[in-house]
Amino acid sequence: MKVGSFVPEQLASVLYAMAGDDCSLHHDLDSLTPKQQVDHQENQILTCALQVALTGLGKANDYVALGAPFTAPAWRNLLTHYSEMFTQMGLESVPSEHWQFHPLEGYYEAIAAAMPEVDLTNLYMISGSNMPLHQNVDALAISRNVNSKLHFALHAPASGIPVPRTEIYSKAAIRAGAADALFVTFPDGVMVKLLGLAGSRNVFAVGSVADCLEQIAEYDDAVEILLQEKLDVSHWQEMTVDLTITPDDIKISNVRQILFAGGKWVGNYLSPELTVPDAHREVLLQVGAYAREQGHVAVEGINCGIDYFISGDDVIVTEINARWTGGLFPAEFLRRLQIDSPAIAFFDMVPCADRDTMRAFQREHLFPGSHAAFSYVPMGFTPFAMEIDGAERYFVWQVVVGDFAAFVEAKDRALPQGALPTANLILEEALS
Repeated sequence: MKVGSFVPEQLASVLYAMAGDDCSLHHDLDSLTPKQQVDHQENQILTCALQVALTGLGKANDYVALGAPFTAPAWRNLLTHYSEMFTQMGLESVPSEHWQFHPLEGYYEAIAAAMPEVDLTNLYMISGSNMPLHQNVDALAISRNVNSKLHFALHAPASGIPVPRTEIYSKAAIRAGAADALFVTFPDGVMVKLLGLAGSRNVFAVGSVADCLEQIAEYDDAVEILLQEKLDVSHWQEMTVDLTITPDDIKISNVRQILFAGGKWVGNYLSPELTVPDAHREVLLQVGAYAREQGHVAVEGINCGIDYFISGDDVIVTEINARWTGGLFPAEFLRRLQIDSPAIAFFDMVPCADRDTMRAFQREHLFPGSHAAFSYVPMGFTPFAMEIDGAERYFVWQVVVGDFAAFVEAKDRALPQGALPTANLILEEALS
């Protein structure tokens, strides 16, 4: 059986096994700093939403490994609700008898002991934590290189890939003043990038050397810190694509615009109107060739995400993610449902006390819906009651198709105050 980060459109039978793998790519999970431990746990929680989405994206002969928290009655009922919505929308989906439940601690060891008969095991990425499944030290080394922000910054220019100005220092060197000149050159701040962890947890902006040292206080003096030019978003627009890489071909499978509010990522905008001009395409395919040269390739097709900025014909690539990406999921839902309208994908929060009201709202506006201005595509949720802003909440992951302002107006009427606050933020800031 083959194990890897294959693209989702497989005809073979597949076991989807995806948990919080980012941190274990470069770090020993038994030796994390306190902040890294929190970040890793939060990543595991969010990954559970991906597991739900995979039950919708999979086929009748596929299997999905879900976290054991889904077995609690309230969350299992909600999981069944999502499965019913996937079927109602017209997705083939993975049947409930093909759902496996495993503890998040020891997740991959438990899966290895209960492997179903499938042709492929599809991981989020090749990492250290899922070694019990892939058992391939060479594949792990490839994954570490091609997913490394430091490795990419050092080697991409030699492959003709444009990247922001980047300098790499140890923490001790930064404290000694080695990076002072960079901060003088870029007085509006620089981007700090660290190995390991997911999403914005290892990428953040700082305005000074002191700010940088404060943010990396937990790390030892030898750790390498990537400092990168912070691009002016009034001049540059951030985009992301997914590539499908095979030995014979590299193609762009989807393109998305990244949405920001309050300086943070809040979602992805997907639309048939988003295209990749030839000048951009040439650079992006170069990045795919770079990943393939590093060994990131599979006959079945393997996924690779690229984060990049555009201004006219100019392109600057900030990083690659040689794995499944969060944006691949909504793009695949839209493809499977044959949706060719503008859509916004985002995570949001719902008070646990309003779970039933949220279920009713989802069913009322479920794609394809009637002739309303928008429709709702559910993707996933997290089976954890987390106290946030004084109330127990859980995360939901969805795509809104059509008029986003109409969606916000409808949810404000139907749901109690405090439900789906990120939707309001997207409307007020990201889409303004």
